[in-house]
Amino acid sequence: MNKYLPFKFLIFLLVVWNIDSNAQTTLTHNICNDVIKTMNHSCSYSIINFGRTFVLDDFGVTGSDEFTITHGEIGLNYAEGGASIQFNIYAIDSDFPNSFDESNLIGQSQEYDLPYIWSQGTQITQIFTIAFENPVVVPANIDRILVEVRKGVVTGGSGLIHVAGTLEDNDDSYYKGCVAGPDYISTENFSYSSIYPPPDYNFYITAIEDFTNINIPFRAYVLNECEGLNKNFKLTSPSLIQNVTWNFGDPASGANNTSTQLNPSHAFSSSGVYTVTTSVTNFGNQTYITTKTVTAEVSNEIPTVDDIFACEDTFGSGISSSFDTSNIEAQIVNGQTGVIVTYFDQDGNELPSPLPNPFTNTQTYSQQITARISGNDTSSLCCSNETTFNLITYELPEVIQIDAIYSCDNDEDGFSEFDLSTLPNTLINGQSDLIVELFDSNNTLIPEASYSNFENLTVNQDYVKGVLTNTITDCSSEALINITISNNPIANPLSPLYGCDDNNNGISEYFDTSNVETQVLNGQTGMNVSYFTNNGIPLTSPLPNPFTNNEPNTQYIIVRVTNTSTACYQETTLELQTVTQPNINQPENLYACDQDSGYSEFDTSTIEEQIIGNQTGLTIQYYDSNNNPLPSPLPILFQNTEPFSQIINIRVEDISNPICYSETSFELIVNSLPEINLDEEYFICNLEPSIDLTINSSFNSYEWYYEDGTLISSSYNAEIINSGNYTLTVTQLENGIICENSFLFSLIRSVLPEIQQVNYGELGNNFIEIIASGDGNFEYSIDGINYQDNNYFPNIQGGTYVVYVRDKEGCGEDSKEVTIIDYPKFFTPNNDRYNDHWQIKGINKFPNAKILIFDRYGKLLKQLSPNNNGWDGSYNGKLMMSNDYWFTANLGDGRNFSGHFTLKR
Repeated sequence: MNKYLPFKFLIFLLVVWNIDSNAQTTLTHNICNDVIKTMNHSCSYSIINFGRTFVLDDFGVTGSDEFTITHGEIGLNYAEGGASIQFNIYAIDSDFPNSFDESNLIGQSQEYDLPYIWSQGTQITQIFTIAFENPVVVPANIDRILVEVRKGVVTGGSGLIHVAGTLEDNDDSYYKGCVAGPDYISTENFSYSSIYPPPDYNFYITAIEDFTNINIPFRAYVLNECEGLNKNFKLTSPSLIQNVTWNFGDPASGANNTSTQLNPSHAFSSSGVYTVTTSVTNFGNQTYITTKTVTAEVSNEIPTVDDIFACEDTFGSGISSSFDTSNIEAQIVNGQTGVIVTYFDQDGNELPSPLPNPFTNTQTYSQQITARISGNDTSSLCCSNETTFNLITYELPEVIQIDAIYSCDNDEDGFSEFDLSTLPNTLINGQSDLIVELFDSNNTLIPEASYSNFENLTVNQDYVKGVLTNTITDCSSEALINITISNNPIANPLSPLYGCDDNNNGISEYFDTSNVETQVLNGQTGMNVSYFTNNGIPLTSPLPNPFTNNEPNTQYIIVRVTNTSTACYQETTLELQTVTQPNINQPENLYACDQDSGYSEFDTSTIEEQIIGNQTGLTIQYYDSNNNPLPSPLPILFQNTEPFSQIINIRVEDISNPICYSETSFELIVNSLPEINLDEEYFICNLEPSIDLTINSSFNSYEWYYEDGTLISSSYNAEIINSGNYTLTVTQLENGIICENSFLFSLIRSVLPEIQQVNYGELGNNFIEIIASGDGNFEYSIDGINYQDNNYFPNIQGGTYVVYVRDKEGCGEDSKEVTIIDYPKFFTPNNDRYNDHWQIKGINKFPNAKILIFDRYGKLLKQLSPNNNGWDGSYNGKLMMSNDYWFTANLGDGRNFSGHFTLKR
């Protein structure tokens, strides 16, 4: 199969023949047996029929012949799972397809399930041969037949297929089913949509059949149709032949025009169409004469074609639009006439013939082109020769980006000299086999002798062109390099810098250089600032900050401003001068007693004298620890702004030169007042005579006073007897000052608590309120275990309680008994020991009480006494049902009440 052929669909039918006993002929509408990929329209889940018609007489099959079809073949390039095929042979007439009738079926093959086939991304096709289980016999006297391939769908499959195709064809194919409809139509007329216009294809069907002819049982055929003037011949049924005479219809060949060989060869004298006659005698001495038309022509020779070379259009693209194809066709034809030349790219796509000139390659750097030469008539289209040649794309030299070249305009006339001597090597950039030529902006070649002192042609800005040429491929690339005249930058004047000389040696470590670069540039960008001594020795750049001079008192530094793009520069001078530093003393820290939360007032009256003595011409500034300025001079009584400890920073400047200053500091320290560890209140019972109190024994003095002014004690302990208010004053010496602190406390004597009255509520409004007398700190309880400050106890259950009141300081307690009458609202007599009986709570404190229980109809069910467990929910031994029940209660002290409750089971 030739991969370079245009798309045609393929179905072909093969019939095996017996060369010893039968004759054979070939039914085909294909001029060339080339099988190629197509993508014809198809449908899933439906039956489709592909058909090809044959007029049998066109193939030498007369009305007296009958033949047997034993095999069928189909070419596919795609099939989904679930597709099947079957060959059907129909008899048809000249009115086909209008007269087509399925009842004219001659015979069919078995149904064959196709495997999954995928070749949509390639040019590959696959041929499937079906050997008929029952060969189809086409009887004599049938003029036309239809060979049909029916595509079916296997259960559960989709059954989509695409049929392969052929190169050349001389008759129509037919299509039925899917979107084509139920009747056969020519594929040339079938159009599904704008996506599927009428296809340029025909199905390929070839029938090689066995046939029997009662008049002429022998047929001649040519073994090598496409081998020029030399042809090999052969007869069918050779075992039946006694003798044969061949006449090749070529008198110009002389004695070679005839032959008695069974399978002769003949070299025709020239190109042309010849009638070959055979006279065959069988062993029954019967003679048969047949004729066959043979086309002989000189083979189309095709010589080797030279590869074509061209430079790529742009670097790295591998594509050139300048391939010269003007001599290609002359090389291929090589003087031959009556030939057709066809071109194909590397993927088998047909190209215009002759090739466009100039030609642009579509595959980078190397693309193979195939040229085919064949005869220009139908009989010789299939006989062709091929050759290949390559389109070779040469790479262009690589051009690197080169920054503009600058030169300084020292005389400000817009012209300067440029050094181009390094440009060639820079452009070559390590590439081999290159030469470089430089041209000025007038496209004039610059001599190499002028490379080092080339002067621009136009004011301020110009360019030169570099041409890189590969000495092997002769491919060239160009690079434009801008050359620019640069003005010198400005080095702005600098103010002198002053540094404090703290030891009078003319050297200062405090020169502030942080603003030098900003001042000298004054907004210029793209500049570099460097520094030098007067002798041109480079200094660190940028200058250290702070900077130390190495020449006493006055030093000059050269400051250079350089344009980083052009290297042009200008210089100015920086002056460094030292200044003597003020001589000061560090004042003493100040101390004060805490007046409130670590704050106090300090006497600052001697601070300034301590710092500068009797010096004049100096200013003193004060700052807190956050460098916030404070009043200067400080107030005589200064209150600290940070509790307990605060640093005051001092800066002393020379009025004539404030940049030179001295610094010191002192601390404001607040002494904490002596801490008195006493309680504000003390409690003792009236029965106790006194209480002893003791504090820290390290204070300097102690004074304990009663509220009437009586001094109780001058020691760190005291005996406190009388109730009332007391004052303790202590002093402590710290940091050279005495600080005093006083503390007020009281003594409270407690009276024993006594319960005066117990208020309570019952029968659902249950509470206890304990009313007690006394002046102590009391707490209350209704169980003697859990105490609370509140004397009121709400929401309590019925029953008998002993209530308590006691002094929190342990000064006695009192108690009383109280009974709260109440009754449960339900009970559950199920013997689980919870709520199994109903009884009034607290009733045991009323021995004369009487309780009666009734049902809802007023029937007395039970009488209870104060001492029994209560009602168990039965009457006369019978369990009462779940329901509401009523009761009356007489406590025996004149009080009566009634209510109801629920029995639950």
